Amino acid sequence: MTLNGAQTIVATLQAYGVEHVFGIPGDTSIPFYDALYEARGSIHHDMARDERGVSFMAEANASSIE
Repeated sequence: MTLNGAQTIVATLQAYGVEHVFGIPGDTSIPFYDALYEARGSIHHDMARDERGVSFMAEANASSIE
C-alpha cells in the first residue's frame, strides 16, 4: 500500500506514540484530517478557534505530561 504525505505524517506520529494533536481544520489540511480520521482511536484531535488557542492548549498538555 502506498501512503500519501498526510498518511505518512499520521503514521510517524503513531510511531512516536503521539496521543494528542492540536489544530484548526481548514481547506489546505483536509488530507491530514482524512488520514487522522482513518487512524481514529489512536490519536485524539483537539480543535481550537485560532492559533493562539492551539498554542496554549499544546503548552498546557505538554506541561501536564512532564
